[in-house]
Amino acid sequence: MRTSRIFILALTAGLLFSLGFAYWYMMLCAGDWQGTPLEVTMSDDLTGIEDLLRADVFYLSETLGPRNPAHYASLLKAAEWITERWRAQDYEVKAQTFQVEGKECANLEIEIPGRRKQSEIVILSAQYDTSPSSPGANNNASGVVVLLQLSDMLQSHKPDRTLRLVNFVTQQSPYSNTDAMGSLRYARRCRERGENIRVMLSMDSIGIYKEDPNTQKLPFPFSLFYPDRGNFLAFIADLGTRSYVIEATRGFKKGSAFPIEAGSVPRWVKGASWSDHGSFWHYNYRAIQVTDTGAFRAASHTTPDDTIEKIDFAALARITIGMYMSILELTTIAGV
Repeated sequence: MRTSRIFILALTAGLLFSLGFAYWYMMLCAGDWQGTPLEVTMSDDLTGIEDLLRADVFYLSETLGPRNPAHYASLLKAAEWITERWRAQDYEVKAQTFQVEGKECANLEIEIPGRRKQSEIVILSAQYDTSPSSPGANNNASGVVVLLQLSDMLQSHKPDRTLRLVNFVTQQSPYSNTDAMGSLRYARRCRERGENIRVMLSMDSIGIYKEDPNTQKLPFPFSLFYPDRGNFLAFIADLGTRSYVIEATRGFKKGSAFPIEAGSVPRWVKGASWSDHGSFWHYNYRAIQVTDTGAFRAASHTTPDDTIEKIDFAALARITIGMYMSILELTTIAGV
């Protein structure tokens, strides 16, 4: 009887320890940093950034509208516009082209070579296509315009590690998780070339924020531990990428005090792989999704109602500064 009691107590203690460790490992993975974020010294610049972001989202979502092989002319115009913007910033733009339903589509990339460890590559991405009937203001013009703003801010940056900025195509349904998916083709090519991708970050749907209670829905049991107000940016990774989530979020905090949440979860969790970072997981690279959580927050996600008036551009400008410092953190070798 005494042996049974000891066994039950040991089992209970082991279970509680395991649950506590799982909570710490998966949910308490935002980097710690105390100080004055860069955005405080950039208050005048934030308004200008906000205006630029709004103008770019308007062009993509309102002027071009749906951008996908079914709306091929708009998809081509979006690719040409991105290419022209990057060239105007003095970058060399490379295209990975392939056929989708008999139409040429292209992933677009620019690269800033590393000074010290050129073979170590950090990727920051967005996707520029949309769901079939969606204008895609949030999903994903929001990610594209922040990527373009960041490339402008990074023109004079001399990273220790190589930095690539990539605009992926054909991420949305019906191409997601098929051979036509742009990021899947890109990640496969990275693996075939033996490239050392230190970490990849995918910015996908980053513009909708809500302060009201019960505006954030997440799968159980994560709904028990994260806020029910949809007012935060999320950094989501798999279990093996936890240390890079800490690094990326620590850098973000150096740029902005905008609310963020972080998680490192099993890949099978609902929604965890729903973006281009999932393609890199598929080829065993470390990757993080940066998102407002998409459909877990906005009913307009992937629909014709994904329109510009739903975007919080003041928040998006602050997020731009946060992501700028996050990239600096990830591409800098500490102590060098």
